[in-house]
Amino acid sequence: MRYKPDWEATQKRFEAFWEREVLDRCMIAVSTWKDGAAIPDYTPPRNEEEEFRRWTDPELIIRGMRREFENTYFGGDAFPILIPNLGAAGHAGFFRGAKFRFQGSVWFFKSADDPAELEFDRNSFLYQKTLELARAFAEDSRGDYMVSMPDTTGNADALSHLLGPERLFECFLEEPEATKAALGKIETAYEQIMRDVYDIVREANQGGSIVGWLSTWAPGFHAQMQSDLSVMISRPMFDEFVLPELTRQCDFLDYALYHLDGMEQIRHLDSLLSISRLRAIQWTQVAGQPPATDFIPVLKRIQQAGKCLVMHVSPDQVEPLMQALSSRGLYLLTCMETEAEGRELIKKVEKWTHD
Repeated sequence: MRYKPDWEATQKRFEAFWEREVLDRCMIAVSTWKDGAAIPDYTPPRNEEEEFRRWTDPELIIRGMRREFENTYFGGDAFPILIPNLGAAGHAGFFRGAKFRFQGSVWFFKSADDPAELEFDRNSFLYQKTLELARAFAEDSRGDYMVSMPDTTGNADALSHLLGPERLFECFLEEPEATKAALGKIETAYEQIMRDVYDIVREANQGGSIVGWLSTWAPGFHAQMQSDLSVMISRPMFDEFVLPELTRQCDFLDYALYHLDGMEQIRHLDSLLSISRLRAIQWTQVAGQPPATDFIPVLKRIQQAGKCLVMHVSPDQVEPLMQALSSRGLYLLTCMETEAEGRELIKKVEKWTHD
């Protein structure tokens, strides 16, 4: 791989990671700018047209990301990834009449009131643009980098985009069957886009697939699952409306990973751990919440249930987390100030690795 000459070693570590085995050390991704890098300048879009192109023009995206790849130190198990990114829970945009705007991110707005009215539109702009970006990235990559699956995940999150959160919670309470039917339509959209994109990017990803923002690779059909709105609902409501979706998606995927977005989701952890085909949980350290090192008992529960564990952490957390947790199925991601610091941390991880 052009920007990652030691990719083969990382690939082997990923294969072992999914089996909760350790080859030579715990998985650790360390990223920083290269020494003497020409750090790309970011110029904010001057108008709506430039903002639109920033998200949707494959040539512009590729040019900018290749410039970033050239100047990035991919240390340890970090590797270059390009993401067809059109919004979190972006499959909301695959429904007729969906309202969205590009402005620093992709924002969705209430576009329906009746969950029974939702109509999946495979010809919608965002669906077709997702495929266009995936094709362009895969064709351009030529083994230089890999291409992520899209961030089209979280069916209840997508339904919240479409109905608005207040209306969605009303539907949970007052129209549960219609809500479940709507979630089923969104599941159809999820499975369709994931299948289509996987077919496009699989060859570029050496037969596997990627969750880009987590820098995870798996030797098969791999994608993220989530339910960020679950921080606002009880466990019984989670089990009724969200758990069936996650169970189905774990059966659909070969390597399913759940993005656990902060401490409020701990109340759903037993439900998540009950899904036999769930392979990994990604712990998110949310701004304003205690660090991951404050949740060692919870993180141990995840490992003891046979799930892999992925975490973005600050450099000072790496050693205490590795001391407290098994290195089997553990993947830590961090950023350093310099290449030298990154290399030194990787050497220390080799020493800290244990069962």
